[in-house]
Amino acid sequence: MLGNIRFFINKLFSSKYIVTGQCRQCGNCCRNILFYVGKNVVTTEEQFEKMKEFDKKYNNFYISGRGEKGELLFACKSLTQEGKCSVYRFRSLHCRFYPIISQKFVYKGGQTLDGCGYKFEVNKKFKDYIN
Repeated sequence: MLGNIRFFINKLFSSKYIVTGQCRQCGNCCRNILFYVGKNVVTTEEQFEKMKEFDKKYNNFYISGRGEKGELLFACKSLTQEGKCSVYRFRSLHCRFYPIISQKFVYKGGQTLDGCGYKFEVNKKFKDYIN
């Protein structure tokens, strides 16, 4: 019971994050994409091939490299040389909702890419709750 009360208090008084800023149309978010299978980041080409079999939208991406921890990085095939989307009006939900805030992602130090016009900011700081 005490654990439930702590959970409720933490949920009630925890800071919420919001996205601020605007897109600078640099295309970096289209070149450095991470995909997940469940809670795990995709690390093998075999995983990516299975993803494409399961959902055809993944055919719009290709493997562009590896991150620092061995994760696969993906890029969008619709990105032009100028860093613009050639199918902007028909882009995927993955692109439409960038950047998505995940509390766990932010708590673990996650942030937007360097040079991105978007930022994650605290909506209400803890001290605001106690005043």
